[in-house]
Amino acid sequence: MSFQSWRGVKLMRLLAHMLRGYVKVRWAWQALTPLQAQDEVMSWAKGALQIFGARVKLEGQLRQSGPLLLVSNHVSWMDILLFLSLGPVRFVSKSEVQSWPVIGHFAQACRTLFIKRTSKRDARMVVQRMSESLEDGDLIAIFPEGTTSVGEGVLPFHANLFESVVASKAQVQAASILYVGGKENSFITTPSFTGEDTLVASIWRILGMSQFDIWVSMGPVHESLGQDRRALATQSWREVQELHSQLRSRAGPLEHSH
Repeated sequence: MSFQSWRGVKLMRLLAHMLRGYVKVRWAWQALTPLQAQDEVMSWAKGALQIFGARVKLEGQLRQSGPLLLVSNHVSWMDILLFLSLGPVRFVSKSEVQSWPVIGHFAQACRTLFIKRTSKRDARMVVQRMSESLEDGDLIAIFPEGTTSVGEGVLPFHANLFESVVASKAQVQAASILYVGGKENSFITTPSFTGEDTLVASIWRILGMSQFDIWVSMGPVHESLGQDRRALATQSWREVQELHSQLRSRAGPLEHSH
């Protein structure tokens, strides 16, 4: 089988996987209990990662209950699949996503918090919705860098969303992600999603990889009491940076494959 044919087969498998998931969330979701729905989300995310050829190598454990804010560096849209495969994680997304064909239904199934982000008032609403969700015992994941990077380092963190932790007195857990591949576990940039990259182009590029690993390192859970949002952001950045440095030290040299 030629390379293009092999990649085409993987694409067909992915489309079939998405179709099965869409049928379930569109018509069968309401019959599921919250626990069953969460199990379905985790199973679907694991299946998608498997089709892409991604193997998850987890160090430490993601706490499976809240109130908890999970804080991580951000490399790719695959980061979302990764965390969905590991636990009952909720993400924050712009409200427009809710109306997107197919993707909107998936986002709702994953209990995404849809927020308008057009003004300071909307920004305050983001924090309020996150605080309420955390007070209800949810686990919310955020990427405080505010953008993606190729994953070589950790960008500075924005402090705004940490206000939800101050208000809810939730706990915080740091995580770091590194994509590696090849016999030497080289640091790779192929899965990164940056700049003018499009989702379709990114998916096609990743489908062209035979197999790769996603290393994710989880830090300890810690309390947030007595700290303001800037202190929490700084502490979390240092933790993510340290976890990332440890992962990079064990990976091979950068493989220029993006």
